[in-house]
Amino acid sequence: MDTTPKIVSCEVLRDEIERVNPGYEIDFVEGALHDYPDKLRARLQERIDATPGDRPILLCCARCSNGTVGLRGGAHRLVVPAADDCISILLGSRARYLEEHAKHPGTYYYTRGWIEYIEDPYQEYLRMIPKYGAEKAAQLERMILANYTRVAVIDTGTYDLESLKPYLEKAAAFYGLPIEYLPGSLRYLEKLVHGPHDDEFIVVEPGEELEESRFWALAAT
Repeated sequence: MDTTPKIVSCEVLRDEIERVNPGYEIDFVEGALHDYPDKLRARLQERIDATPGDRPILLCCARCSNGTVGLRGGAHRLVVPAADDCISILLGSRARYLEEHAKHPGTYYYTRGWIEYIEDPYQEYLRMIPKYGAEKAAQLERMILANYTRVAVIDTGTYDLESLKPYLEKAAAFYGLPIEYLPGSLRYLEKLVHGPHDDEFIVVEPGEELEESRFWALAAT
């Protein structure tokens, strides 16, 4: 029986997980599902249930607005980063994310994955122009970003940042926000695939369900 770990990942993290993957099978789910936690949970559960045998499954996503809460491992052992969302994963640790959040709580984050696989406010604005006109569409999207103070691009070293800068600068100018470039880290993902799976991870043993209470302690750490 194949006991090689399998990775189930949000496609927003495609660049990063493919860089650290030692050769495991990867099953990607759509990044757009992050806006629909129930759909995300259902899609992840489908991928878990469709995995034969009793292989360890490494989930390359986090709590994601409770999109992973309620997942059942069945015959598999699930390993989930103990983090609120993928920003902690891309910055290398939840502690690093909390440091950034304390300094700049109103941050809109980007990587190539967010541009490619998620419709950001600037893309939504462009899509809405035919329906509402440029002025109304801009007003609606800027309301979403009313409490933001900066755009931050996480450079994980896994994609061509220079090619994205024209788009990033155009989007930041549309939002009326300054743009900063932050060094990312693959440390968290390397630890996901290689271990150890210590207190930076939530481990769901076979037959168990990922309960929301497993994430409650994160608020204090």
